[in-house]
Amino acid sequence: MKNKKVTYLLGLVVAIVWGLIIYRVFSAANGDDVPVITKAAVKEPYDDYTIPKDTTRLLLNYRDPFGLVKPKDTVKLSAIKHTEKKIMLKPMDWSFIQYSGYMRNPNSRKLVAILSINGNSVMMAEGETSNNVKLIKNMRDSVKVSFNGKTKFIVMHTGTI
Repeated sequence: MKNKKVTYLLGLVVAIVWGLIIYRVFSAANGDDVPVITKAAVKEPYDDYTIPKDTTRLLLNYRDPFGLVKPKDTVKLSAIKHTEKKIMLKPMDWSFIQYSGYMRNPNSRKLVAILSINGNSVMMAEGETSNNVKLIKNMRDSVKVSFNGKTKFIVMHTGTI
C-alpha cells in the first residue's frame, strides 16, 4: 500500500510540472506576458589593447660578473665610401615572341603552347627550349618564357590592332 501512495504522489507532481510547461508555451505563443528572469548586464571595463607604458628602470651600476669586458670610451668607424656604378641597361625587345594559343595533347593530357618566334610557329610544352627561348610556365591566357637569362610573361596575341 505504501508504494501506491508514493506512485500517485509522483504522478501528481509530474502532471503539475508538465501542466506548467504547457501553460507557459501557450501563453508565450499568445503574446501574454511571461515573467522572464533577467540578469543585470555586467559591463566589462574598456580595454583598448594598447601596450601600457613601461615604468621600470634598469640599474646598470653593478660590476661585470665575469671580469672580461673592458670599458671603451669611443668606437671609431672607418669611413667607407661606396662608389656605385650605374649601368644603363636598355630594355630588351620581346616583340619577336608572340603567344598564339594552346592545345591539350589528347594522349598525355599536357598543355602545348603555340608560340611564334621570329615568325616561325613552334609548339612547346613546359620546360622545352626552341631558339634559346624556354617555356617555363603555360597559364592558358599567358606564358612565362625565358630568353638569355631573363624571364617575362607574354599575353596571348589576339591578332587585332
